[in-house]
Amino acid sequence: MRHSILLLTLCAAPVLAGPPVKPVPDRDLGLSRTSVFEVTPPPLFHDEASAPGEKSLPKRINKEYPPVIPHAVADFLPITQSANGCVDCHAVPGPKQKGEATPIPASHYVDLRRVPVVKGEALVGARYVCLSCHVPRTDAPPLVASTFRR
Repeated sequence: MRHSILLLTLCAAPVLAGPPVKPVPDRDLGLSRTSVFEVTPPPLFHDEASAPGEKSLPKRINKEYPPVIPHAVADFLPITQSANGCVDCHAVPGPKQKGEATPIPASHYVDLRRVPVVKGEALVGARYVCLSCHVPRTDAPPLVASTFRR
């Protein structure tokens, strides 16, 4: 038993004997570059107030990202499986026609867990909860600058 304690002590000694580590300033810990002890209010923003069809979809940064909702959604909440204003308008056959709602993509009708190669007739699983992936447009400024370009 004594030998194993001595061996553990000798193995740990070089790790503990290094130069002292400098502390990280609290202003470098978060995204806001202010002290983590200062509570700053987030910038004010307004939700999109336009009606469906008034504005076009903004350009997507990446085709893998879900598109932003280009109209107000407050009148369609709450979204449930039995009451879904999004599906009422967007469950139309594709392709998209000018002036019509964007069709729900085929991927939303595919059960990736059970039958990943068959397109069903109804939305699969939790795909009816549109706001899980799609967010309404706002005038909120970005919290962090991005240089991403595709």
